[in-house]
Amino acid sequence: MISPTGSDPRRDGRQAGFTLLELLVVTLILMVLVGVSVPQFRRTFRHLQLQVFASDVAKLLTYANRRAVATGEVLRIQFDVDGRRYWLARAQEASPGEKFERVSGKFGRVASVPGSISISSSAREVTFYPDGRADRFEMLISDDSRAGYRLVTDVRTGRVKLLESHGSDRR
Repeated sequence: MISPTGSDPRRDGRQAGFTLLELLVVTLILMVLVGVSVPQFRRTFRHLQLQVFASDVAKLLTYANRRAVATGEVLRIQFDVDGRRYWLARAQEASPGEKFERVSGKFGRVASVPGSISISSSAREVTFYPDGRADRFEMLISDDSRAGYRLVTDVRTGRVKLLESHGSDRR
């Protein structure tokens, strides 16, 4: 029953709630959990970024191979390793010795290498021919961890292989 003053006479006067000590213990536990999980989250994010970048480059190489065969064009992916960017270009004439111009559209845009990723390649460019062949090309894609990816073209078929690479595979 409630008294005319609005208070419950059965209560002994203590307020319900948490003590300062309980709040501090919970806060400390949360801080430890965040401190442990943030470095793991960063590693996972870097690995995911590496995986997506390697997949994007492999897809562009595969696209260049298929487009060269389908359209009869000579296509080249050029890598500016120092400038950390790459793009797709096509020969202005049917001969690969001719001048190359950037392809228009989505696949012709200049793409950049994310800051935490390093690349090293056997050549600054890889050319795909209308008969399905491709230049010999190998690229190592890595970050500051021990894992990475290796892209390799098959000279006869122009197919692109994306292989996981570990620290011992690197040159």
